[in-house]
Amino acid sequence: MKRYLIKKPLVYLIVFILLLIGSSIQPVFADDPVLGPPPVMPQQTESELLEKPDIVVFDAPYRVYLPLTTRITTNQVVSTDNRQSVLDFYNQHYANQNNPDIAWTGSISSCNAGSTSAQFKESILERINFFREMAGVPGIITFNESYNQKAQAAALVMSANNSLDHTPPDNWTCYSSLAYSGASSANLALGGYGRSAIIMYMRDYGSNNGAVGHRRWILYPQTQEMGTGDMPYTSGHSSSNALVVFDSHMWEPRPETRHAFVAWPPPGYVPYPIVYPRWSFSYAKADFSSASVSMTKNGTAINQIALEQVQNGYGENTLVWIPMGLSSSSAWPVPSGDEVYRVNVRHVKIDGVYRDFTYEVTIFSP
Repeated sequence: MKRYLIKKPLVYLIVFILLLIGSSIQPVFADDPVLGPPPVMPQQTESELLEKPDIVVFDAPYRVYLPLTTRITTNQVVSTDNRQSVLDFYNQHYANQNNPDIAWTGSISSCNAGSTSAQFKESILERINFFREMAGVPGIITFNESYNQKAQAAALVMSANNSLDHTPPDNWTCYSSLAYSGASSANLALGGYGRSAIIMYMRDYGSNNGAVGHRRWILYPQTQEMGTGDMPYTSGHSSSNALVVFDSHMWEPRPETRHAFVAWPPPGYVPYPIVYPRWSFSYAKADFSSASVSMTKNGTAINQIALEQVQNGYGENTLVWIPMGLSSSSAWPVPSGDEVYRVNVRHVKIDGVYRDFTYEVTIFSP
C-alpha cells in the first residue's frame, strides 16, 4: 500500500491558518461595537394621513424652497456661522458633559430588564438634542416613559442573545412582546450604550449602513419623542442600546429647520471630533437618483468622493458619500488649522424640478 506522508512544515502552515481564521471570528460578547441595519419607516395608515397645506417658504441664501413649514416652539438652535458659539456649545453639551452612572437595576439571568437612573437618561437626551441642534433641526426631544420601557425590554433581549434583530424571534432568551415592539421601532447597537451609542448611530459605519439610516432617524425633523433602553456589559453579555425613534409625530407636517435641507456635517463651523467619514445631505421627498457631489478643501478639488447607493425609507430622503478615500470606520483627520470644505450637490429633483445646492463646512480643532 502506498503511503502518503505530510511534511511537518505543511502541517504547521495548516494549523497557523486555522488559528488565524479562528482569531478573526470575535464573539459579540467581547463587547465590540456592532451596528445592525436601521429600522425602516412603517407604512402610513389611513388614520395617519394628514391634510398638508400648500405652503412654500423661501430660504435665503441657499435659494431652495421648504416643501412645507409649520412653526413650533423650539429651544434656541446654535448658530453654526459663529465659531465661538459652536465651540462654547460643543464644550458645554458634548466635550464636558457630565457622565452619570447607569445604575442599572435588572438581571439577565432572571430576564429582568430593570431600569437606569434618571441622570443617565438625561445625559443621553442631551447628546441627542446636541446633534439635532447642531444640524439645525428642533432640539426638543423628550423621552416618553412608555417608549423607555419597550426600549429597555429590547435592549435586554439584544444583550441576552448577543445579537441584533429588529424582529427578534419568540425563541430568543428573554423574549417578550414588549421587546419586539421596542426592537421594531428602534435604532439598535451592541458594544455600546448610553451616549456612546448615540455617537455610533451618528457615525453609522459598516458596509450595511451606507444609507446612514440611524443618523437620519436621530435628525428626523418631525420627531419629538424617543425612548432609550440601555444595558451595561456583564460577563458573557455585550452592552446594548435600543433607541425608539418612531413616535406619534412622525407623520405630522415638517417643522421649520435652519435650512431646507439637513446635512451632516452641517454648514458652518464644526469641531472635527463630530465629523465622520460618511457625509449626508437630506431633503424631504427629494429624488437623488441622478444627483452628484463635488467638494473642495481650502479651494483645492477633492478627487476621491465615493457615493453610497441611494436608499429611501429612513427618515428624509438622503444622499451619502465618503470623501478623501476614507473608510466608514475611520476617524476624521485632525486639522492643522481651520479647513474650509465647499460642497456642491447637483441635480437633485424636487417636485419635478432639478436643483443644485452649495454650502461650506469649516472643520476646526476645538
